[in-house]
Amino acid sequence: MEPLPQNPLPDPAPLPQTPKTKQANGPPVVESTPTSKKYASHAEDEVPQRASVVNKFLEDDIGDSVVLSLDDFATLILELPVDWKVKEEIALQLDSDAVKDAFEAYLSVAIGVAEAEGKKRKGAAGHETQLYRPLANLLNVLKDSDGEEGRLGIDINEKIFYVQDPRPVLGSRIERKPDLGGIYIQLLKLTEGEELSDYLEKNKKIVGVFWGLLLYFVEVKHRKGNFIGMSIRKAAMRPGPSSRAQSDTLPSIAYVVSQSATSTPLTSTSASFGDEPLVEDTIQALGGTKKTMEVVTSQEYARRAEAELRAEQKMSSTQGQRHTRIQCASYAKEMLSNGFIRNHAMGITADDSGFRFQYYDRSKVVESQPFHILNDESKTLLMAMVCQLNKLSTEKLGFIPNLDLNEFDHLRNPEQLTFNFKDDPSTLVGATYTFTGSDGRRRRIRITKVLYRAEGIIGRCSIVVEVVCLCEEADCVWHEEGNPKTRVMKISFPSKTRPCEDGLIGEARSKAESSGQRWALNHLPEVIDSITFPYHEHTTVQGRLKKHLKDDYEERVMRVTFLEKLHPLSELTDPREYAQVFYDILQIHQWLYECVGILHRDLSSGNIMYRRIDGKVYGVLNDFDLSSRVRDMDKGPTSNQRTGTRPFMSVDLLSPVWEGGHLYRHDLESLFYIMLCLACRYNAPGVPAAEPRSFSLWFSGTDREIFNDKTTFLLDRFQSLPIQSYFAGFQRWLRKIYDQLRGGYIQRPFSATNLSTSNEESAESEDEDLEFLQNDNDLNFDWNTLNRHVSYARMRSVMSSFKGKSLQTRWVGNPDH
Repeated sequence: MEPLPQNPLPDPAPLPQTPKTKQANGPPVVESTPTSKKYASHAEDEVPQRASVVNKFLEDDIGDSVVLSLDDFATLILELPVDWKVKEEIALQLDSDAVKDAFEAYLSVAIGVAEAEGKKRKGAAGHETQLYRPLANLLNVLKDSDGEEGRLGIDINEKIFYVQDPRPVLGSRIERKPDLGGIYIQLLKLTEGEELSDYLEKNKKIVGVFWGLLLYFVEVKHRKGNFIGMSIRKAAMRPGPSSRAQSDTLPSIAYVVSQSATSTPLTSTSASFGDEPLVEDTIQALGGTKKTMEVVTSQEYARRAEAELRAEQKMSSTQGQRHTRIQCASYAKEMLSNGFIRNHAMGITADDSGFRFQYYDRSKVVESQPFHILNDESKTLLMAMVCQLNKLSTEKLGFIPNLDLNEFDHLRNPEQLTFNFKDDPSTLVGATYTFTGSDGRRRRIRITKVLYRAEGIIGRCSIVVEVVCLCEEADCVWHEEGNPKTRVMKISFPSKTRPCEDGLIGEARSKAESSGQRWALNHLPEVIDSITFPYHEHTTVQGRLKKHLKDDYEERVMRVTFLEKLHPLSELTDPREYAQVFYDILQIHQWLYECVGILHRDLSSGNIMYRRIDGKVYGVLNDFDLSSRVRDMDKGPTSNQRTGTRPFMSVDLLSPVWEGGHLYRHDLESLFYIMLCLACRYNAPGVPAAEPRSFSLWFSGTDREIFNDKTTFLLDRFQSLPIQSYFAGFQRWLRKIYDQLRGGYIQRPFSATNLSTSNEESAESEDEDLEFLQNDNDLNFDWNTLNRHVSYARMRSVMSSFKGKSLQTRWVGNPDH
């Protein structure tokens, strides 16, 4: 059997709530989904990630977590039957010598207590790394009694725990190295008849593991249970009945848990952690995409490990619990964002004799209550949960069905892993996906290019790829002149209550045809097919959690949408064609709002595309995942996730105090930021400007950081716009729109008391039509247009010509807007 690819790295060593009432003299209340602190949509820009920012996003995700009782976690998440304690096939034995020895070996190191001796052993662990090997051995022998004693069977479905630290799992932009990992045993290079224990002893570190292969993670602490929210009481450390004696009764699954058995929200505490240094290496991945990854030496790994140990030793229990939760969430994020496509991920935290299980999906982070393994009952509890975890199928471990590599299960058969993961272990290129379309036809498609993958845990977390159909049927509409035609497949996890993208696009295209406004069809995407996969109430963990947590769990679906392939902005080479595309987007966006009643709500560089017809360019507004029907926007938010793409979001929607919902003008402000970033951050299409690039904080900062920076930018009367020479033609557009935005924001009632709004300032502006009454009564302030400064009509008057020559106007629209 071929070994895994060698490691390409050096040899290592509270969300705001949508308002219910209008604030006094404030903006109009619109019951739309609040903007997201989580990962929302795509922003195509090469900006290194900062650990502090990533951790801030993870804090938002884990801040809405719940803790389940052990009974609930075991039955809802791990699918242990409710009556598992009395089922013979579930009954587990502790009288195996291998199991007894494994528990004793682990506990003797974890808490320095020899079984039935009640005293510390010499040489007890002083560092958590000494726990790795005995813990991996313990988890690997916790197996149903029908197996071969002390040894996992070498079966294609068998799983194995192994030591991962200090070698990072491949594929992250910021290095991550869970202490232990779980993979299929078939991925190991075992000779026939070789004992697994011998293999693991001989091969101290397993190399070549990337996030797609990881089934679950284990994080290890040596803090007497304090880092999972419990400590080892002295009474508990006294020797009890020997573990070599079988318990007379079946274990209580809630043993050694002092907390309430009901689901309890987690609390958030504050602590400060510095950024991890980032050594960058930008690689060209399969499929043409680029990824900036961290490359460090073994000495650097060792230095970081020591620094982390010293930092943890200084933490309080509260800080340690928060730190551990962020660590575990970071592994889950990588599994969900940089591995193969998954619905959820799972992990375990071990803190000496204390254990906790974790679960992460697109709606919720769920933890089990912690428990100690200090007697037979709690040991049997751990055995039951680990055994059940190992029994779960690939699909029940979170991997979406029908995705494979080379027609084989992409996790279990290493001989089929023939792709060059060295360059980018997270790539999906070459994978195939099988589905039944809405027409009932079975199709098999191959992924040829990865266009975008969202980073995050909670939210839509879209994956966008190019695909071709592999069928050979003559009448297949996915083929053109006998050759497969490239399509785009998007897999996302939207809220069940959110309008489906294909439905909104269908409404718009139907309106264009029925109203005789067929021009709009050139500026709308075309959906080929869309299939929605709900999570069943009984057969999926998401369905069971929704039933159990009710309104505390946002019900989502997995949606697979196939669309016509369009061209990204980066493929344009003529500034005038850029201008035409942006002008087209302004027009189609207004037409959707005015004639169809749809507000897009997520303008970003990745959502502005184009198609070419008879040599002419037509801007296409893409990605309607976060769009809303205007008539429904006063009926409450359709998701707990905020809408927008952070670098291009309006100042209002980034503000922690904004209570006015998502307004039409916010999309116009986003269009300004898209054009501004293109003109200021690129020397030419696809060629980044020299560092330091303008507005980089907008792509790497937190909501608060971006809000503060954009506010300063908009309210600075002497603000320069560092437009690159290639895009100099946009100088007039950007300056005029900037002045319009600044004029509106500076007049806002809550800003007027702190900022000068004199007529003298307006008189100094080159744009004469900005001269509005600056002293309007606060009650008369028009929040929808920032007192008539920001509107479709004003934007169109600026964007209808470029460098003195008129652009193609497709539609005038209502002059009053």
